[in-house]
Amino acid sequence: MTVLTLPLTPQQRGVYFLHCLAPDSAVYNVPVVLRVRGGLDCDRLQKAVDLLQRRHQALRLTVEERGGEVLQFVHPPHRAAPVRVNRIALPGAGPRAAAREAVRHAAEPFDLVRGPLWRVDVVETAPDEHALVFCFHHIVMDEVSATAVAEELHQAYAAPEALDPAGPEHTYAEFCGLLRAEDDPAGLDFWRTRLKDLRPLPLPEEHIPQEHGLFTGDRVPFTVPEPVSALLGEVCRRHRVSEFMVFHAVLQVLLHRWTGATDLAVGTPMSGRTDERFLRCVGFFQNTVVLRSQVTPELSFAALLKSARRTVLEGLQHQRTPFESVVDAVRPAREGARNPLFQVALVFNRRKVEQDWTLPGLTVEPLPFEWKSSHFDLTLTLQHEYDVVKGDFAFSAQRFSRATVERLVAMFLRLLDALSADPELPAGDVELHGAQEREHVLALGGAAGRHVLDERLRPLPLGCYGAVHTGDPLTGEVTPTGERGRFDAAGRFELWRDPAEAALTAHPAVERALVTAEGAERVGYVVPRPGADLPAARELLARLQQRVPAHLLPQRIVVCAQLPPVADGPVDPDAVAGLEAVAGLEAARDGEEPRGETERRVAELFEELLGVPGLGRYDNFFDFGGHSLLAVRLAGRVADELGRTLPVGAVMKDPTIRGIAAALTDGTPDGGSGPVVRLREGSSPVAVALVHPVGGTLMCYGGLLSRLPREATVVGLERPPGPQPQDTSYGDLVDRYARALAEAVPGRRIALVGWSLGGVLAHSVAGRLVETGHEVAVLALVDSLAQRTPADAERMTLTRARLDELAERVRAEGSGVIGATDEERLLMRRFGVDVDALRQTPPDQAAGMLHGWGRLLALVAGCRPVATEVPTRLYLCRGNPAGYPEALAASWSGLARDLETVPVPGTHVEALTPPAVDTIAADLAAALTKPGDAS
Repeated sequence: MTVLTLPLTPQQRGVYFLHCLAPDSAVYNVPVVLRVRGGLDCDRLQKAVDLLQRRHQALRLTVEERGGEVLQFVHPPHRAAPVRVNRIALPGAGPRAAAREAVRHAAEPFDLVRGPLWRVDVVETAPDEHALVFCFHHIVMDEVSATAVAEELHQAYAAPEALDPAGPEHTYAEFCGLLRAEDDPAGLDFWRTRLKDLRPLPLPEEHIPQEHGLFTGDRVPFTVPEPVSALLGEVCRRHRVSEFMVFHAVLQVLLHRWTGATDLAVGTPMSGRTDERFLRCVGFFQNTVVLRSQVTPELSFAALLKSARRTVLEGLQHQRTPFESVVDAVRPAREGARNPLFQVALVFNRRKVEQDWTLPGLTVEPLPFEWKSSHFDLTLTLQHEYDVVKGDFAFSAQRFSRATVERLVAMFLRLLDALSADPELPAGDVELHGAQEREHVLALGGAAGRHVLDERLRPLPLGCYGAVHTGDPLTGEVTPTGERGRFDAAGRFELWRDPAEAALTAHPAVERALVTAEGAERVGYVVPRPGADLPAARELLARLQQRVPAHLLPQRIVVCAQLPPVADGPVDPDAVAGLEAVAGLEAARDGEEPRGETERRVAELFEELLGVPGLGRYDNFFDFGGHSLLAVRLAGRVADELGRTLPVGAVMKDPTIRGIAAALTDGTPDGGSGPVVRLREGSSPVAVALVHPVGGTLMCYGGLLSRLPREATVVGLERPPGPQPQDTSYGDLVDRYARALAEAVPGRRIALVGWSLGGVLAHSVAGRLVETGHEVAVLALVDSLAQRTPADAERMTLTRARLDELAERVRAEGSGVIGATDEERLLMRRFGVDVDALRQTPPDQAAGMLHGWGRLLALVAGCRPVATEVPTRLYLCRGNPAGYPEALAASWSGLARDLETVPVPGTHVEALTPPAVDTIAADLAAALTKPGDAS
């Protein structure tokens, strides 16, 4: 038997993409946690596991990128990575402790390249008491498959000879082949029309600390009261709808009442097994369908049920079209890791999956456990659990607080009760408050002199945005103000403000801002502060891209002399549309043709590398798909085509065609010599020096640069790919960097900043500067590990060897071999390198980069750090694995004076992105202005 090589299915591609966004996350691990009482025979269990793996191709899968394509490999049974039953002894522990230990193992990430993509753990607390955990990567498993595995496990444990080792007649590879062969133009046409102009759901924003990693979450469980369950059954029979349709309709009402939106989209998983031949086949068949509905609060719930029935049936009829193909056809605005077509999901199961798992002669039951992850902003899951309807709301910890979701659960249960009891009731008439909360809201409104009401003039619960009214205490009449607002979870009144508008106003050079919708286009109007140096519109837009959801970004920005004055309430958008812009209308710059030979040559290189024709002289390299490695390629092409050296830092400083051409036509494009790049001139007596990490460029500091005080002079130490001075030792490198910095900013005190390995370099350079009489104001180490032990040096040397080996493979086989393992991809991410971008780099250039990084690591292996008297701040990422922040802090102990640790959100690779970079920039700015540090 040979290895079968297949492209990923469209369904798997979606899972793989999100896995790559957070390879260390357990969000796509599918655990089944069971309590087993009786004499579990682990040897019999191992034989059963072996048989299951032999019978099912999906349980022998690995996934790998080769030649620019993501492929899945079905290994023959004798060559597949075996699944070993992992036995863990925890004598005397109770069920909860056993569940925690089991889940700890289940949460470990899978290596998609090496496999296996499922595992089995047994936690033994007593000879007759065990916690049994089956955990699968979602790319090989869905709910129907889990049920099939459960049934076969019972047989394989009881009488393995009754199961044919060859497996089901129709295989997963056969399904994949049929899926590729099928074409569904009618389905794509349906979804393209059905989801046209779909807007994201305006979920209320939360004031919560942004310290959670991608896909981290929690869930709030609930039980539907038995009298309500009985009412549900009656509603289903009378209105000829399924339970799922009822839950879908109630969820739509809840989302309407919570957000005020009437056009709502909810995602739901469907089995994807429209061909009955594959019902017994294990694999990832599941597809996602988007259910879009209109909610009119005046309509009765019975009418909404009729609409829900039609919507669900249409979704079922067109469920064959893969969700990823629908996304490609609809082309919604993409926003990071969030789902592009819906933010809320609904999952309904006829029974709890764990109820299907049994073993002969043993008592097996679901073991409750905590699973701190969430695929979407919000997911409502319901199932029958031993004749009781139970459910939970899973939520993103990045988006909502637990208190908010607890109130949402209470509102859902009130709606479910009231609408099931009286389906003729208008959906907008159901009281969402409990008696105590209603009184609280009314008291808050009276004190504020402002109720917050829905469109039917009913008070809204805490956290819900609605129309703001003022009340007459004598007559009781209310008058709309034209504003939207809410009382938040703490009872504070706040007006709703467009996130883009708020971000513009937060800029120190902006006096006032307004964002309006003009047709299909969003336009931002800004008034500069008197005497302030307002950045170009492109720079403002780039700033917004880091802070504002993609669908709320303005398409252009107009700089105005003033906005219409108003006594109260919002600015009238109609009064703004005709305002004249300040001299040099920013929007008019877009599309202006390049001037002169150098700009035209730079424009040609932009267009070639980015694949975008017709760029204007003010177009920004990073607005059209540019990234750090493309910037490196741009610098290389400039050297080849124009015979000029272009520091990558110059691309960071002004990434427009005009800016890069200007740098090339100046006598010294980097404004200095050697490794120093001048990024910004300012009046401050302290110069900030950014020190490159392993990747050699300064691109990772873009977010920090934009947040530093505008009066700060900023330079960078850069080591771009290509020929470098022959530093024979780490000391030579440090000497060269310190000398270049001192020459670049004579007479100024220096603040050194280094992320990751850049922190090691910054510490050494700071010490050398002090030795040579140059004053260093502060040393900022960003999630950096000191290199001070023989083990550290050995790690550097081993990593250098791996990079050199990879470089030779790249030269022989092409750049597509980069990132073949999760470990390799993680290493590149910690270097600050986009693996996918590196894979698209020409092989010779990519190999040169890898060799260059290896040479730097070889030099750093010779680092012998010496204690310095420079005040030092160590920024530690709280999202790193347990114990890692403490290890970083311990590594710097004794090496710096007045070492102060500052915790920041996120993980190591997120340290220089929001929200961590906001904390770092603010803290660093404060350190630069302390008495004695700025004069």
